[in-house]
Amino acid sequence: MKLFEDKIRTDIKPAKHNDNTYDFFDRSDSEKGRVIREVLNSWFDNYPQDEKSEFKKRFRKEFSSSLYELFIHELFTKQGFKLESHPILKNSSNRPDFLAKKNGFEFYIEVKEATDKTDAERTLENKTNQIYDIVNQTDSPNFWLQIEKLNFKTDQQPSAKKVVRYLESKLPEYNPDFVLENLNTLGVNGIPFISFEDQNLSMIIKLVPKSKEIRGKKGLRPIGILPAEGFTGGADDSIKSALSKKATKYGELDKPFLICINSKSHRGTDNYDVMDSLFGSTSVSYSTDPDNKDERIERGLNGFFKDSSGPKYTKVSAVMINRLILGHVKEGKYWFVKHPFAQSNLDFDKFEINKTFVENNKIIFKEGKSIREILGLDRFELNF
Repeated sequence: MKLFEDKIRTDIKPAKHNDNTYDFFDRSDSEKGRVIREVLNSWFDNYPQDEKSEFKKRFRKEFSSSLYELFIHELFTKQGFKLESHPILKNSSNRPDFLAKKNGFEFYIEVKEATDKTDAERTLENKTNQIYDIVNQTDSPNFWLQIEKLNFKTDQQPSAKKVVRYLESKLPEYNPDFVLENLNTLGVNGIPFISFEDQNLSMIIKLVPKSKEIRGKKGLRPIGILPAEGFTGGADDSIKSALSKKATKYGELDKPFLICINSKSHRGTDNYDVMDSLFGSTSVSYSTDPDNKDERIERGLNGFFKDSSGPKYTKVSAVMINRLILGHVKEGKYWFVKHPFAQSNLDFDKFEINKTFVENNKIIFKEGKSIREILGLDRFELNF
């Protein structure tokens, strides 16, 4: 069994905003699609044989979370571990994702995605993506369409034909060369716009002239710029929340326990987010003495490992945080961090990856191999 079966593929169109990711790569005849299928099929070859059928069903429906599970399986397999799926536990009817084994060394692995979007926000995102897909059906040979404002007035989905028909009726009223002249004199104030409104939707779309070289060129999606999204804060809260949900799920464990989190935060995920989520948020303290400020960076008592009441979730031995994005797996960032107060120690000497741990009250980072080295991804010309 293969994750993506061998067949003739002829679709060269780009993905839609609301495309099922599996379906898109299963039909795409692009070079990127070919590489992704080749890599994922090779990973699937190493997945437990008796779990393949069920996993493929999940992968088709839940691409992102299943991709991360497959990635984690491959990452530890390539470091010499044999992974058993859903092992039976002595003290719980729940089963973790994997039991990893190598030369008598064993530990449990649990895999989860972390997102900072609510169900309502995800529903709105899906509706918005549907609008993008509708607008991208518009024949706009002379202009890029910039969605400036978008407002849903009801829960009903607008008519695609109505939106496209209206836009295509208005676009011929604008001359791209004339608009370019206005841009030279008026700047961004010279950009024209089309307003659409019905009982379900209102939106404003700006018209940005295409260069003469690509006007009328087929196969280009008309939307050139999407609305900007603003936010404050980072991914630390969503990471802590995801870890907390898994930390006590399995009761008392007889082996070390590793939780792997793929941070899907739309705010991005960096070293500050990860360290703040695990060890506590950073702050600066200093003395009021003008002659001795004694400025220091300190961590608050609000981390996953420890809060104001003391060490927390000590059944967890370590955590791995990833920022896994399809198309950028090769250069993907990750953090492999040992719980400083764990009941059961996970021997970090058994792993080839980067490691972070506490030693003499200091957070120590020890560099290991990159994702591309461990997974052997350098053989692919395209990024993966």
